[in-house]
Amino acid sequence: MKQNTPEWLEMRKKFVGASDAPIIMGVSPWMTPYKLGRQKLSLDPEVKKTTRMQRGLALEDAARQWFYKETGILVLPEVVFSDEHDFMMASLDGLDSTKECALEIKCPDPEGDDHALALMGMVPEKYYPQLQHQMIVLKLEKMFYLSFDGKEGALIEVQRDNEYIAILITKEKEFYEWIRNQTLPPLTEKDYLQREDQEWINVVEEYNSVYNSLKALEEKEKDLKEKLIKLAGSSNAKGHGLSVFRTFRKGNIDYNQIPELQSINLESYRKKPTEFWTVRKA
Repeated sequence: MKQNTPEWLEMRKKFVGASDAPIIMGVSPWMTPYKLGRQKLSLDPEVKKTTRMQRGLALEDAARQWFYKETGILVLPEVVFSDEHDFMMASLDGLDSTKECALEIKCPDPEGDDHALALMGMVPEKYYPQLQHQMIVLKLEKMFYLSFDGKEGALIEVQRDNEYIAILITKEKEFYEWIRNQTLPPLTEKDYLQREDQEWINVVEEYNSVYNSLKALEEKEKDLKEKLIKLAGSSNAKGHGLSVFRTFRKGNIDYNQIPELQSINLESYRKKPTEFWTVRKA
């Protein structure tokens, strides 16, 4: 499958990809698991390509050519799927014909921190999970990371980190289950817009005042309701425009106890998630 096509974008929603790994591990500066979940469930549109992303795509071919001149290994972009973890895939910048040599290309600002780290032989933290994810899918013990400035590159051989991979697989499985069950991952601190302006403060104070008044009235209502039920005794009663009577409600069906449904995946019948807002006092 060709990368960066509508079919590829739609297919990625059904899997956990290598570029999802930094987000799931909480080291991405651009996105959170919650926002990624919204994209996977088609609640938000795909993120438009930024100038940084467009620069990277434009320089990828030149970076692969530079890699070939340095190593003598010809690599091409390829989409691969894990045969061990059915929820994992990876869209590789470069893979050789033997599938034993993989390449991840980044084309950062030549004057920026990411390229400076690569020149010192270090992979930026925000890309480390992506490389480990690719090694999981390909079952490799090492792969290459290339930071390419447009003319020259800093090439790093990255080793498989099994201790880190164990954590990564656990977190990716958890994320995949949320999406498979049409559920959004929990919000993180990065998902909140911090507001301290006076307009926000004024509305919050008014809301808190109303909230506290409603809570006090709810407690009073509960107390009076209990008194009325006690006064009614064991009979229905009415008077002065108010009635007190007993009703019975059917219990919910426990679908897990129905043998005929045990072999049926009920999740396939679940409707798409609906969005609602919650206002909660800290």
